[in-house]
Amino acid sequence: MPARHVTRQQVFARTALEIGLLGETFRTKRSLVPLVSANCGIRCERLDQAHLALAARLPQFRPETLLRSLQERRTLIRTWGPKGLLQVVPAAEAPLYLAAAGLSAARWHRFLDTRSNLSSTARLRLLKRLCPHDISKDALRDAIPDATTRLFLLREIAQQGHIVWKEGDGHQAVFTWVKEWLGKKLEPEREFHGLVGRYLTTFGPVEAADLAGWLGVTVAAARKLMAKHRVVEVQVEGEPTVSFLKPADLEMLLQVRKSQARGWVVVPPGDPLLLAYKTRYHVEGEGDGRGLVFRDGHRVASWVISRDAVEVRFEETNAHQRVVSRIEEVLERAGIDLPIREETAARP
Repeated sequence: MPARHVTRQQVFARTALEIGLLGETFRTKRSLVPLVSANCGIRCERLDQAHLALAARLPQFRPETLLRSLQERRTLIRTWGPKGLLQVVPAAEAPLYLAAAGLSAARWHRFLDTRSNLSSTARLRLLKRLCPHDISKDALRDAIPDATTRLFLLREIAQQGHIVWKEGDGHQAVFTWVKEWLGKKLEPEREFHGLVGRYLTTFGPVEAADLAGWLGVTVAAARKLMAKHRVVEVQVEGEPTVSFLKPADLEMLLQVRKSQARGWVVVPPGDPLLLAYKTRYHVEGEGDGRGLVFRDGHRVASWVISRDAVEVRFEETNAHQRVVSRIEEVLERAGIDLPIREETAARP
């Protein structure tokens, strides 16, 4: 069957609507859970990344909104997921993400096995003895001097469903025991195919390399995973190779109209939209490190957050002030106070 041809605006509009960058689907909901679920989790080595992603989608967002869901209501949790990255996910869906995290668990096990003669079960007992309540890298420093060993120990035990993030960020992050936090232990699911299906629906059409990078598997393994969902070929306007989409989702994509892409969309650096693809929506040569600004489905600017400013690179000469205003709105909602300046030269 020949590949169906679709426009870039159709693809952008459908995905942006699915993940809340366009439309009103998630803006009237009182809980963040449906939005986080629709984005297949929000990867955030630092919480600022999650604040930015949610601020780009919700006009009334404030950082304390996310913290209440994580720390008070506990409807969301923050733990290690696919590719061994910290992410915010719905508590009810955590077993699925833990199953995907298990794809890289062998690496943690091998590393830890070479550093000690303790089994995985014995390492869990050791952590319980050292940290009966709160768990942090600092609390383990005396017993486990090597920083990488401490990190991999926490990842291993989190992936098994025993610990979860409690507070703090970066090196100051504190974890706690899941049974105390949620009232029950999380049991990782055996399969993660449901997460693959959700990714295909949310971000499709995608290439095998996109899924491989997002999930942390080989391209060959990604092809096999996609084949289980009986994907069909799609040719996106301007892209050199075909992408793949589930048949039911293709019918929905073909119904998307150009008018549905209308409006301004600010995509922060490290946003789920950028992390979902290997090259789509990336600034050439700079990966997913730059945020983007779209107007009516067309990219008009890119931006990056440095230590002391937000640097914007404009791609249209007649939209400077409107681009700046929309980035400022997202930064304010995310609680980030930095000046915006125009880049004077391209980054090397």
